[in-house]
Amino acid sequence: MESINPLLLEAADWWQKNFVFDYVRYLIAATVMTLVLLIFMPWLRQRKIQKRHAKFSDRRREFLASTMTAAIFAVNGTMIYFGSKVGIFHINQEPITNIWFLLLEIAAVLVIHDAYFYWAHRAMHHPRLYNIFHKLHHRSVTPTPWAAYAFAAPEAFVEAAIMPLMLLVFPLHDVVVLSFMTFMIIRNVIGHSGYEIFPRWWLNSKWLSWINVNTHHDLHHSTFNYNFGLYFRWWDKWMGTEHPQYEARFHEVVSQKERLAPSPAAE
Repeated sequence: MESINPLLLEAADWWQKNFVFDYVRYLIAATVMTLVLLIFMPWLRQRKIQKRHAKFSDRRREFLASTMTAAIFAVNGTMIYFGSKVGIFHINQEPITNIWFLLLEIAAVLVIHDAYFYWAHRAMHHPRLYNIFHKLHHRSVTPTPWAAYAFAAPEAFVEAAIMPLMLLVFPLHDVVVLSFMTFMIIRNVIGHSGYEIFPRWWLNSKWLSWINVNTHHDLHHSTFNYNFGLYFRWWDKWMGTEHPQYEARFHEVVSQKERLAPSPAAE
């Protein structure tokens, strides 16, 4: 037992550090997004994607579920720490010598994560898996920034698994890991904000239209069987799961401000 206790104490210490890191990251991102929505509400009000408004009970449920998810993510982070110590996972901590290679590594991680998310997401929509894995997240029919981590425990483990799976194969730089985790939570709270903050010309750009806007994931919450992708439209378009009214709905949402704003004469 004496030989086990120090290991358990170290594991508990790393779990606590990882929990604080994940939870504070979530709290900061969701709080900042909420404040942005409040501050810019005069301009964003007409860009609300759904007519329905989330209730306080919705936000409370999302917050509590996200707290549990942060605890599960901390288990994952602790496992990665000990796995890297024994050589199972590969984390590069050498000084950065090539910024372009680092950026390429980050881009590759995002592409891999997008593919992983799409297929894991579709799997969790299977009738035999849905109630266990994904039903809790879909209780947020009208999502808010606090829904970013609102997963049931089994789904939280699935969402967390992408990093150890990549580290089994790729020796990712620790800056890449940190950048990915930071980007992921920021993108998540933005995508669940309930408002379309992307410019109205976004889907008309051949360079940017393949990147999902907020309407994309919001339609998944409100219609259930479409738009399974995370960052990009590729998999939804290739597999025929993109909502047929996605682009039309986006243009409808972003044009509301122009259509509903008072005319200069009225002012």
